[in-house]
This record gives sequence, structure tokens and C-alpha cells, in this order.
Amino acid sequence: MEDAKYRVAVVGGCGMWGRYYLRAYAEHPACEITALVDKAKDRREVAASHYGIKTVFDSLGDLLEREVPDIISLILPVGLNHDSVIACAEAGVRVVSCEKPIAVSLQDADEMVRVCEERGTLFACGTAGLEIPHLAETANWVAEGHIGELVSVAIPGGLPKEISGGGCVQLAQMRIFTGRDVEWVEGWTLPSEGNFAAPEASPLESDCPGYGRLGLAGGIVCEIPEPREGVACRISATGTGGQVWLGSPQNILIEGVGPEAHPVYPDWLVREPDEFFIRVIERLMRAHDTGAMFTAGRDYRQSLEIAIAIKHSDANNHDRIALPLVERDRKLYPHPYRTYGGDVAGWESIGYTAPPDLPDSA
Repeated sequence: MEDAKYRVAVVGGCGMWGRYYLRAYAEHPACEITALVDKAKDRREVAASHYGIKTVFDSLGDLLEREVPDIISLILPVGLNHDSVIACAEAGVRVVSCEKPIAVSLQDADEMVRVCEERGTLFACGTAGLEIPHLAETANWVAEGHIGELVSVAIPGGLPKEISGGGCVQLAQMRIFTGRDVEWVEGWTLPSEGNFAAPEASPLESDCPGYGRLGLAGGIVCEIPEPREGVACRISATGTGGQVWLGSPQNILIEGVGPEAHPVYPDWLVREPDEFFIRVIERLMRAHDTGAMFTAGRDYRQSLEIAIAIKHSDANNHDRIALPLVERDRKLYPHPYRTYGGDVAGWESIGYTAPPDLPDSA
């Protein structure tokens, strides 16, 4: 593509989530997919032919031996994230992204963040900051003082099914929105639902639903109630002069308290957001140009740390656990599908009937 600005490689582009990355990059005029990496050769050949991708590989190592793209999106099972992210950083890739949760081991998450920072690689994990439209704008609006001084935040729907595997999204969104680290955790857990427990893990190392209280920097407490299905609000915040609810179909912003409270609709709030995966990949392009990453690996590293702390607090009579954790070798295994992928764990293990087809055009 003569006008392409970014040379991109997609690793795991034939999976349930990766195929949407692949489509977005293939249809974006600023991008050229220089390589598709996937071990599912039949699906890979179909995708490469469909999008006109000339170069395919079985492994990330094969790709990096040949070239170093500007951006690499890794849409892989969690068990492969650590080695893959570090390989990209050590090869000199400018921007790399992986999917949630960041890792099984907190030690692995630490190393991924550290190596990327040392090598100057901009590292993104997951899509939490983009799953709530206008999250960044709302966070800036609150920081400007429109709801006064922040008093409290909450994750109203709790952390259903998995504290880390799925709940890492809400935990990362809370951190992105507030801009505050978590300093302590008080946790409770519920039994794993269905087949979500990891068969190779001890009960303490196996993901499950959870809830509790988080102490944020600055004395703010985030309340996480018992999990509830169907709650549209991902994050709520209360200030001395208003409230905010973040979620679908639109964020709700309230200025004032008591009889003076009223909703407000800044221009950016009512603007229709771009298609989701366009926002996902354009975040990586902006990082390439600006040197700053929105929803970085650090956000998901703390999500994993919080999830592990919730488990250990629950196992210790809900005692308050200080962060950062001293024991960095602690682990939390998500659902086997997240750890090993559909081709290993079985697509039906998480409710799919078969491997994915190519998506329709946006």
C-alpha cells in the first residue's frame, strides 16, 4: 500500500477476537499488514487471501527474524503473552499490544512492563479504556472539577465470573478514570461458575467471581458489591458537586447536588464514537506518533495485582492487604479458554460452537 504510514503485523489474527483486529487494520488506509502470524493454517490461508496479505508465518519468532514492523498486535492466549511481548520489545518493535488478562503470574506482568519501558516499546494491554465511549474525555472533565472534589467511586456490577479474566476490564477502567493507584484491598469471593475454574490451579490460584473494597491513593474508597448481571454502569463516581455514571448507552454526567443537580451534555459526549476496532487500532497509531499510550500495560498489571489480592484477602478472613504485593510470584489462572485458546481448550468451552469465520466488513 503506497500511502500506508504504519507497517503492521497481526499475531493470532484468525481467532475469535483477532479477526476483528485483522479486518480493522486491513480496511484502514493508514496501515499495511506486512504479515499475518497464526498456527491455524487453514483459517490463516483464507484470511490472507481475503485481505491480500502476502506474507504469513507460523510463529512470532519467524516474523521477527525477517522484519520488525512498526506495530504488532498480539491476540493470543494469556499463556503466550509474556514471551511474545518481551520478544517484540527486545526486537525493537515501537508499539505492541496484547489482550486481557495481561498474564497468569504477577512476576510475568512485572517483567513485561519493565522490559518494554527499558527498551522504549510502547505497551498496550486490552481495550478497557475504549469499551466505554468517551472515557478519556469524561476523566478529563472530572479532573477539571465539574463534580467538585472526588469523594468515592464504585464498580456497581461487581466482578462476575472472573475477578481477573473478565473483571480486569472494570478494574482497569476504574484506574484509568481516576488516575489513582490502589493502595489496599479487602476481598470476598464466590464459587467459580460452571467450567471457569482452572483445573491445573489450586483454589487460591483459580479465578472466580469476587467483590470487596479498594483503597485508592488520596484516601478514596472504591466499593465493589457482590456481582450482579445486567448492570449497564461500569464505573460510578461521586464528588462534592456532582456524580458520573460510565457505561452504555451513554455516560451520564450530573453537575450540582440536591435541587440544583442537573444532567449536562458536553459536545464531546454526544458525538458518535468511531467503530470500536477502529478506535482500538488508532490508539496504537497515536501512541506510535506521540510516544504516549492510552490504557497501557501498567493498568492491566495493577488489575491482576488487585485480583490476586482479593483472593488472598478472602482466604485470610477478609483482612486488608497492602499494595504493591511483596510476593511477586503469585498467580491467578483465568478460564482455560483465556489461558490456552480455543484450538486447545475447545471453542465450546466458553460457549462458541466452532472456530470463527471472517467478520463482515464494518
